[in-house]
Amino acid sequence: MTMDRASLAQIGLERLADVYGEATEPVLARFYARHPDARASFDHHGLGRTRELEDRMVAESFFLLLQWVDNPATARIDQGTAVIHHNDTLLVPARWYLGLVDAALEVLMATLPLDADAERALWLSIRAEFADFVQSLRRDFFRSDGGEPLPAFEPPHLS
Repeated sequence: MTMDRASLAQIGLERLADVYGEATEPVLARFYARHPDARASFDHHGLGRTRELEDRMVAESFFLLLQWVDNPATARIDQGTAVIHHNDTLLVPARWYLGLVDAALEVLMATLPLDADAERALWLSIRAEFADFVQSLRRDFFRSDGGEPLPAFEPPHLS
């Protein structure tokens, strides 16, 4: 029996909740390991409440993944303005934006059973679609984000 995208995503997110409960710590650990310079931005924009901002941005990353599964057109509208705003106003480059989503996705994918081929394919597809979308937005940035290539995605190795 083939499951639809929303059902596969729900299974994955429920498993994530069962494994981690709250996944903020592992997501931030992965994100800051790859983007240590982003920590100062969170401190600055957190206005003394950095942890609350981190929590909210991790939750938003998981929501983005779910929204992309459920309604990609709506997600493109929401994220199109958000990515550009983060770059141009908050000086959060596209590589950080995508990097936090990637960290959330890596933590989620690390919970996949070895035989979850359809789920794995779903999340890799979502990541590719979102990364292509973020790349397409870079031409609309008012401020340059430095032009560095967006980070490649390396799914976690399953054991």
